[in-house]
Amino acid sequence: MKSLLRTPLAVAAVLAGSAALFAEETMYHFGHSEKFVNIQFQSDTELETIVGTTNKASGSVSMDLEKGEGFVSISVPVLTMTTGIEMRDEHMRSANWLDAANFPEITFRSTKVKIDREKGTAQVTGDFSMHGKTKEVTVTATFKAIPKEASEKAKFPAGDWVRFTTEFEVKLSDFGVDVAKAGGKVSDTWKIRMTLFGCTSRVEAK
Repeated sequence: MKSLLRTPLAVAAVLAGSAALFAEETMYHFGHSEKFVNIQFQSDTELETIVGTTNKASGSVSMDLEKGEGFVSISVPVLTMTTGIEMRDEHMRSANWLDAANFPEITFRSTKVKIDREKGTAQVTGDFSMHGKTKEVTVTATFKAIPKEASEKAKFPAGDWVRFTTEFEVKLSDFGVDVAKAGGKVSDTWKIRMTLFGCTSRVEAK
């Protein structure tokens, strides 16, 4: 028996649902729960590879696929970033590094978004702020609508859902973080990978 998803009727239904989801300017919100946020950062040197994660982020993205425009705002609490070693995490958050006490959040706020509806991608330019400094960056993100049937079966909160992914690099010295004191164990360039699920329903206040 052929899978239902392989039948022309089922494929047409999924495509129609995706088209309806992106029919007009829509706002999607991040941070409904930790399972909808997956952010990884990685430092590679000859002496050590450090892989860290956080499952905390807040913000939203607005998309207008007809105009090919949008807006993105994301905030990540520094104190939620972990590398698997408590002492290393304390150093990372200390005044000598990211200085979480004075700069508690890493943020991104777009200034220009160019959406390619056919490819499901967006070129996003904006202000990336960390450690009290801001630098303009441009990244390419992909997006994919999650079928209503799938989100309901997975017991997601009510609303329309979209999965966003992106990868980019951040040079710590651009933000006033000096890695020389780490003795070659920390790279000046960190690789960032992000997967965020956005929903049309707002995140409930906690």
